[in-house]
Amino acid sequence: MKFRFSLLLIMMTFFLGLSCQEEANEETLPNEEETIVPNSTLENLMRYTSANDGSVDDIMDDSDCFTVNLPVTIIANGITLTIESLDDLSLLEEIFDASNTDVDGLEFLFPITIILNDYTEVNIESLEELEAFIDACITNENVIECVDFIYPISFSIYNTDFQVIDTVLINNDYEMYIFLEGLDNGNNGVVLASLNFPVGLEYSDGSTTEVNNNQELQEAIEAAEQDCSTVECDLGLDGLESWLLECSINANTYDGSGNIIDENFLDFNQNGEVIINGTLAVTEVGSWTLSEANSEYVLTIDGLLTFDLLNGQWSLTGCERDRTVFSQETGSSIITMELEHDCSNSPLGCLETNDIILCDENNDGFEVFNLYEGLSDIDGCTINNAVSVSFHASLIDAESNTNPIPSATSYTNNINPQTVYVRIEEFNNASVFEILEIGLYLENCNATCSEQEIDAYLVECTWNVVQFNNSNDLIGFDLVFLSGGTLIITGDGQTITVANGWSTSTSASGTVLTLTGVALGNIQAINGEWLIVECAEDRLELVAENRNSTMVMEQDCSGCNNPGTLTNDLIIYMPFGGEVKDLISGDIVDGFTYLTEDRSGNSTCAISFDGSTNFSIPVTAENQLVQGDSFSISLWFKMQNTIAGDLELLFRKPGNATVGFNLGVYDLNTPLFTDNLGTSLWDNDWNQEVDVNWENTDWHHLVVTVDSNNTVRLYRDGVLRNMEENSSLSIGSDPAGQYMLGEGFKGHMDDLRVYKRTLSNNEVGDLHQLEADCFNCL
Repeated sequence: MKFRFSLLLIMMTFFLGLSCQEEANEETLPNEEETIVPNSTLENLMRYTSANDGSVDDIMDDSDCFTVNLPVTIIANGITLTIESLDDLSLLEEIFDASNTDVDGLEFLFPITIILNDYTEVNIESLEELEAFIDACITNENVIECVDFIYPISFSIYNTDFQVIDTVLINNDYEMYIFLEGLDNGNNGVVLASLNFPVGLEYSDGSTTEVNNNQELQEAIEAAEQDCSTVECDLGLDGLESWLLECSINANTYDGSGNIIDENFLDFNQNGEVIINGTLAVTEVGSWTLSEANSEYVLTIDGLLTFDLLNGQWSLTGCERDRTVFSQETGSSIITMELEHDCSNSPLGCLETNDIILCDENNDGFEVFNLYEGLSDIDGCTINNAVSVSFHASLIDAESNTNPIPSATSYTNNINPQTVYVRIEEFNNASVFEILEIGLYLENCNATCSEQEIDAYLVECTWNVVQFNNSNDLIGFDLVFLSGGTLIITGDGQTITVANGWSTSTSASGTVLTLTGVALGNIQAINGEWLIVECAEDRLELVAENRNSTMVMEQDCSGCNNPGTLTNDLIIYMPFGGEVKDLISGDIVDGFTYLTEDRSGNSTCAISFDGSTNFSIPVTAENQLVQGDSFSISLWFKMQNTIAGDLELLFRKPGNATVGFNLGVYDLNTPLFTDNLGTSLWDNDWNQEVDVNWENTDWHHLVVTVDSNNTVRLYRDGVLRNMEENSSLSIGSDPAGQYMLGEGFKGHMDDLRVYKRTLSNNEVGDLHQLEADCFNCL
């Protein structure tokens, strides 16, 4: 805890400094009413008020035990976003509100860090670990959520000589909590603290107050704490009813002194019945109603004999996500009933429903549904009793268990949208049941989009022309639409940027996409005005307005975080991000699992050779290199061998005396590029530089380029080390069958790139400046 450590340093500094004072300024020791006494009522209330409020981000983690440390990246209903601050949670709420179903999904991108009520931090590596933590954690019930301190706040610190030794400034809840925890009688002597009033407080409704002494502060916090226990429930009557019906409920009943007097399990159903299961394995059915009067919600339970304690009118006094609190007067005392969701142990089974959404293929409002697709299991749920399921077109039929739908796997809807009712009942005990709802929805998947929707849609991801006049000749071009009209096109080994290359407009026929200034190979055929005739997920169909042409574009939102730097004419790319794989061909080298740390410290993001292991990658029509080709090879290597005379090959095209080439190190580990006929380029600076002597184990960047004139250049660490113009380099016209990597090499290798073109000096420098990465996609 950083603040605690800082406070200790301050205390030690002043204690040591006391002996140097010529004359101490004595102060009157503040009395108990002015000091913050450890473990006193006031100190505890202040600590509870400054404790980490785990409820502020419940929309993300659904737990009051902790908050999630920000920033954190999540996937909400399929949309990836980063929550930088608590204010960003409004974006998450908007995403959930925009869903046309009641089932919202949220995934964390692990690992994450959570912060407990006492500010302890815990690292969470997986969903399973998070769920286990939530199940095991117990919310600190002493967290006071309805009032906050207004910072900054200062304390005067006194020592045992009754001297003021420091004034400590507190700027937030974390500093306040840690400061209060540190107020104890330790080995450093008694340390007393008193607040410097006035102190401001802000209540949950936005109002503020100012207190001027300890007694006023204690009374203000206690009043706020009392208000916390009677906060109005914002579910509304329908929401509260849905809460009661959602799943099984654990009910604990307490007397006026807070002693538990009964424990039961309740199941409310839509036909007004409540099934009570007691701790003595007795089951009884009563009735229930929910009403609202004078802004108060009242739950009435009646008809119980064995569990008659639960009969009567219960007023709602507390409301949280998974817990509600009711109370009622009984004679001269008040008893309390706490209801808590138990969705993992339903006596009727473990089923929940979700809406079914289909495309309206004929645009006639009718489709065939498999109603069982609207049922799903509740994770971790324990089935107590066998259940039977039936589907009904009306709630009355479901409640009376009449007119079940005969062909639930091939049901044609009556209207759009439509609600189907699912009756789930205990097998051989039809009196115990619940009714769930499934929404049936039809969407016009061929609907067109507005101009504003198209504008937002185009800038989301990369686009490809998958069909142009029924041909896929243009599929190799990537189109990136930037807001403001800029269009970036990559293909045919080039990238062009077209300012004002795209725009949209609205005509009588619909939304029109206009493309101009495209001048790159065959893709220039897309210039012109295109009417969007179909707007579907990940796909646009377009028709040219001034000629008989059609085009289909599809969205590529693979989510790969590789920025694709210097990828033009890249024919082999192996960044070794957790696997030995060529990202261009997709080929994976099976069995070679010697992964190690790369130059930036990323684990399993480089490969290791021990001098006897090596591997090969196949030569294909796309990556073959033959005489007359311009090409470049770039890689990072780190030597581990101290034997000066060993020849170690990093990358080789095998062949006979007139075919092939070799890139490696030899003679004091000097970088070397050769063919098999005697042409060779050495790193002439290697042995003259202090930092690259033969036992060196630093990472180095090595690049060799060959141009159309057979000029060979050798670069190391971004600097040209040797060049042979119009060389006699001969690699042969035979493409060979494979490339070999790591023959006789003892060391590490990373970020292998092979280009079918000559890299410029600037591009070599750019590659040298790239940070080590751990990509496994492109």
